[in-house]
Amino acid sequence: MAKVALIAAPGCEEGETLTIVDMIRRAEIEIDMVGLGAAEIAGTHHITMRCDTVFDGSLDGYDMVVLPGGYGGSDAMRDNGELVAALQKMAAEDKLVCAICAAPEALGRAGLLEGKQFTCYPGVKDQIENPGTWVDAPVVRDGNIITGQGPAFAYAFAFALVDALGGDSQTVKNRTIYYNVFDVAGGVPSWETEAGRWPAPEGEATTPQTLHAEKVAVLMPDGCEESETVQIMDLLMRAGLTCHSFHTGKSAWVPTMQGMTIHADHAFSAEAVASYDAIVVPGGRTAAAPLIASDEVMGALRSFNEEGKLVGGLCSGTTVLEAAGVLAGRRATGYTGYGAKLTSAQFVADEVAVWDANVVTSQGPCAPYPFAFKVMEALGIDPQPIKDRLLYDKAGGR
Repeated sequence: MAKVALIAAPGCEEGETLTIVDMIRRAEIEIDMVGLGAAEIAGTHHITMRCDTVFDGSLDGYDMVVLPGGYGGSDAMRDNGELVAALQKMAAEDKLVCAICAAPEALGRAGLLEGKQFTCYPGVKDQIENPGTWVDAPVVRDGNIITGQGPAFAYAFAFALVDALGGDSQTVKNRTIYYNVFDVAGGVPSWETEAGRWPAPEGEATTPQTLHAEKVAVLMPDGCEESETVQIMDLLMRAGLTCHSFHTGKSAWVPTMQGMTIHADHAFSAEAVASYDAIVVPGGRTAAAPLIASDEVMGALRSFNEEGKLVGGLCSGTTVLEAAGVLAGRRATGYTGYGAKLTSAQFVADEVAVWDANVVTSQGPCAPYPFAFKVMEALGIDPQPIKDRLLYDKAGGR
């Protein structure tokens, strides 16, 4: 069975990093997060992740190595002589060497791009040492080198890695509603199939009045969907919002759905989140039930809603909002088939993210981008500059 090492370096893009690990693990391929210099790594947005192991100078025993982006992380990997040597050794053994966004800089330092076609973030291509031929494409494979272009292509990149290892990326794409979010060749949104079609809600959609928020609280229960949670925080912080995570379990080190461990900023209590202007509930198969069972969580959500503060839910997080009574009478969406669960709402199956009054909802694992962008719209923040920097529209993002 193939085994993958993902190098997590200080300053890495947390959203990219955890999305890649998340999607590869969903394909039932073994992948270790390997910390560069330490087991606990803080990313570019100061979200700290606990790695499975620490890089000891060798990548022997792995069939693939993956380098995620982030300027700080990419610089750290490029400038680490032991890692560069390990990359050269893997390439010489015809193992797969992969990098996305700014991380191909490390491949350039290792001399692995000479004579190769590759891609990277467009703003980085002129900084690559010993470059081959840059290709304006989402993902490029040339021999045993696989490169990806930028943050919004993290899903496409991860699926390409799954395919390169002989895994089943199609099943993962379907389960994570990838085609609902990204308009890519061959993709059919679930709502265009008979099984996924729901009747349109009665009445015309209206544009709600924009809200105001500077501080966002993100709930982080045990079993939360890590790439959803962290990607939402990543994007909202890019919009200039103060964004803190609140653990609802016993430890600030939160065990997540795909076996990663993330450090939350604060312990949850109704009092701790009361000064925040918005509250967000991400998904996770086992994460919703304990939140619904918590009187304090339910009370906080109701309080935010009654005060007209922004309340958001993604994937199974929408069932938490339903249980709190937040969705009653509101246009809302959720994971495929959730029309039968979100019974108090006017369920909208053909929109990946919906904003109605002070509530924002979105569909599933691949939807943190449209969810976060819809939150920005609700707060009067233009998401387009951020979409442009992340190459979201170029990636076919809806």
